[in-house]
Amino acid sequence: MAVRYMARYHSEDDPGGLIREVVELGPAFPGPAGDVLLSWLLRLEDGKDPAEVAGRLLRDYGIAEGALPEDACGELIGLLREVAQYGPERLERTARRGGRRRRGPDRRR
Repeated sequence: MAVRYMARYHSEDDPGGLIREVVELGPAFPGPAGDVLLSWLLRLEDGKDPAEVAGRLLRDYGIAEGALPEDACGELIGLLREVAQYGPERLERTARRGGRRRRGPDRRR
């Protein structure tokens, strides 16, 4: 089933234009950033690599570098940067080690 978004900024990389809307709102975005990120991830087409798509969005929207604003928009940008760095090879390494569960709650990398 195909979902059709009537949003102003819809694109294949940003279904519904969620990320673009937040970037345009800037400090006026009330958050929560995690909810927007999850909604964006759930809207991506099957088979799309979130790390690759996040990297493109960061470049396209001009937010790939620089200091993060100290607001909910900055939090979302930081989360997107983390997703962009979490490529398939890192995911595979984490899964092979057993991830966070195997290390336990008190042990960090």
